This record gives sequence, structure tokens and C-alpha cells, in this order.
Amino acid sequence: MRLTSLGHAAVLVETGTERILFDPWLTQRLDRFWEHHPPLPDGLVRQVLDEGVDYVVLSHHHYDHHHFPSLLRLVDGADVDFDDSPRQSSGVTCVYPAGPVPPQLTASGLGHQAIAWTLRRFGFERLHPVTPGDTVTLGGATLRTFPSAVSFPEMSVLVETADAAVMLCGDALLHEATVAAFQRDDAPRLDAVFVPAHSVSPPGVLTERRPLTDPDAVRARAVANFDRYVGTLPATVTVPSSFGWRVSGDGERDYSWCNRTMFPFTPTEALARLDELGRDGLLWGPGQVIEVADGKAVLTDGPVGPDAYDFDEVYAEVRLEPGTPVPPFDASLDRYGSQTRPAEELLREVLDRLVATDYWYRALDDGAGRHVVSLYEDGNEVAAGDGRGAGAGGETAFLLDPVAGRVTRLGPGPARSHVAGGEGWTEIAASTLEAMLGADLLFGSSFGLWASDGVLLSAVFHHPSFYTRHVDRALREGAGS
Repeated sequence: MRLTSLGHAAVLVETGTERILFDPWLTQRLDRFWEHHPPLPDGLVRQVLDEGVDYVVLSHHHYDHHHFPSLLRLVDGADVDFDDSPRQSSGVTCVYPAGPVPPQLTASGLGHQAIAWTLRRFGFERLHPVTPGDTVTLGGATLRTFPSAVSFPEMSVLVETADAAVMLCGDALLHEATVAAFQRDDAPRLDAVFVPAHSVSPPGVLTERRPLTDPDAVRARAVANFDRYVGTLPATVTVPSSFGWRVSGDGERDYSWCNRTMFPFTPTEALARLDELGRDGLLWGPGQVIEVADGKAVLTDGPVGPDAYDFDEVYAEVRLEPGTPVPPFDASLDRYGSQTRPAEELLREVLDRLVATDYWYRALDDGAGRHVVSLYEDGNEVAAGDGRGAGAGGETAFLLDPVAGRVTRLGPGPARSHVAGGEGWTEIAASTLEAMLGADLLFGSSFGLWASDGVLLSAVFHHPSFYTRHVDRALREGAGS
């Protein structure tokens, strides 16, 4: 078995009869804030995938594993019209987790139920949903899936051939069913296992810009999570994995502080921990190859050589430094785009789009849910609208009442200075809000980099209509390239 890293959790597995691509994120940038680290070498994706793939396996629905532009690159010659159903399908079979869990519109993405719809829109017709725990038999390999201890369908996958057994765990949290399976007398053998080194991160760094208060406890949880994985899966070689990215905004603002405040346990630290536990481990990066044979897993020659990366240097950039200051959100600086619509008009649209969200239903039940929003405005004539705009630019607060459907101007200044009765609050640039309403910005776990709070915005921008807009945009951009 031959495995080639394409960065983060993306791996091409060649069994001798099948080419299986796991969790494809194949572009250097994921979105406006996340990028591969270490970077993908130029031409690597084309070189590695030039012969195509037979199967795509998605461990779960999150964007860094179910990445729209990357999936579109795999539809070889498909004639896709974003207004209609695909007219030509790819020969690739897609394997992904499914289950009876109800959709959660305010979770990351639209939810796992949208995977099949998205894949069909992109031109894939050979779909193979599995319930984590199922086994899938291919021509020369078997995929044994294991559930993750999360609230949505997610899976680890054990790839078995006659002479090799490799388990890729993606982002999965260790499930009791997996523990039980490897405690049995007939437990599967493991030549190599790829264990997530980032499953436990400090809360609130990106979503609330909350400084880390107990770094030792956060690190201890991450190490304990890794130790439990290592103790459960007795592989010949363990590879700390699913850690191949960093925050790097594509504008002028420096967000490097994120990388020193949110990663409690890097792959180099995980490798040192393996040594302490008496277990063999190795690190690999984009373009490097691991060959598994005769019960051994070793780095070998590939597009990138075995000694190409200095991982101490690579992961030093994303090592936790508890004293790193977390800068407060500033809507005048942390912003995107240009404002062309009046503030009240933008906020009325926000209220309209709250209807039928979880937030809206809770507000109806409680008779409350009022929220203070302040918009930093560009100050141009269009933004001023009715003449009461911010003039040369400034921040104005408004009260949003989702029950009455009303927007009330409170006055100048940030939202937090106008909160009186325990209302939630959000601060954001009007230009950023306009870009989000126009579906020009993806809304994911890094929204705290361009909005000060996310409770209300999360309800709005995880609505299905925005998911479908991003799918349509990916199709348009894919057709244009």
C-alpha cells in the first residue's frame, strides 16, 4: 500500500488495484483565513492525481474535508450547468457517512444530509453512503468504518488489503465502539494509524477572541485525548495527522496571533509524546510518501523527498504561546468589502433571514431574543441612505427585535456600550455584513476574525439558502476556470 500526503487530512491511498482519495482539500487556501501549512508544492496535486481516482472517501461534512472547489477538480470532463442537474457524471464513487441525525442548520455547513445533494450537483452520481460501523468491500481492499463520538455522522476508516492495514481517523473523536473493537481477541491488525493531533482546541479564540485562561488544562486535555487514541490503536507506526493548516488572512491584517493561541498540541509535540510512550511514530508533509508492506510503514521516495521538511521549524509557527495578546475586535479595521446599502436596510434583511432559524424559534418561545448590533459604516452617500448615516465613517448601534421584526436605532458607539437588559450583542463592519448577505464570504469557525460575536449571525448564515449559494458559486467559478 502506498500513501501520498496532499496536506492536512487529504491522503491518496493506492492499494495496487484502487486509488482512494480521502478528505480532499486540494487548494492552497481553504477560504479567506485558512491555508495549508506547510504549503502545497506547485504542481503537486496535478502530479499526484494525474491518473485520476477511483474512490473519494469523506470522513464528515466540514469544509476542510468536504471542500467544494477541490471536489470539482475531481469531476474529470463533467459538463455541469449550475442552473441544472449535472448532465455528465464522473466515474468516481464517493463514500461518505450518513445517519438519522436531524439537520442542524446552525452547525458548520448545512449538515451531513447535504453531502449527497452537493455531490450530485458537482457531477458525481456513484454515491455510497454508509452508517459509521459499516464495512465496504472494494475490488482489492476493504473499508471498515468506525463512528466518531460527535453529534453528527463522522467516521474513521480502516483500509485493509491482503498485505497491509492502515487506519485514517480524520478529525474523529475516539468512540467507545472503536475502543471495544480493538479490545476483542479478533481485533484488526494495524500497520499504520493516522491520529488527529488537534481534536481539542481552546474555546472561544476565533469565535469570541477570548484569551486563553488555563493553557495547562487545555494542553492536558489534548494530550489525554491523543494518549487514549494511541493506547486504543496499537499500530506499528503512528502518524500525528489532520494538522496541516494555519490562520493567514488574505488581506493586510495580521492574524498570526491566532496560531499562537489555539493549537495546544502540535504534531512535533505529539511525536515527542509517542517517544515517551515507547511507540514508533513519524511525521509527513504534502508530497511525501509512506509505503506499507511486511508489517512496516516507512517514508520513501515520492514527489517530495523523505527529508524535505524541517518539522520543528514548520510547527514552531503554530505552537501555543499562552502570553500572546489577543487583540480586541475593531470593526473599523477587521472588515471586508465596501458598503453600498444603508445600515437599516442590511439589518432588516438580517431579521428577515432569521425567520425559521433555531434562534428565531427560541425568541418566539421566550418572547425575547432581542439583540444589539453595531455597524461600522463606510460613510459614503449610499451608505448614509436617508441622510442619517455615519458621515465620515463611524459605529452606530441598533436594537433588533426578532419577535416584532423591528430595527431601532440606539445611537453612536459600539454595541456593547448600549446593552442594558442582558441582550446579546454583535459588532461588525457594514461592508462585511453586506458581503456576507451577498454570499461573498464563507461563514465558518473563523467568523470571529470579522465579527465580534456570532450567536445571531451564526443562525442567519448557516441557513440552507447560504449553503446553496456557495455551492452555486463554486460551480460558476469552476466553469470559469
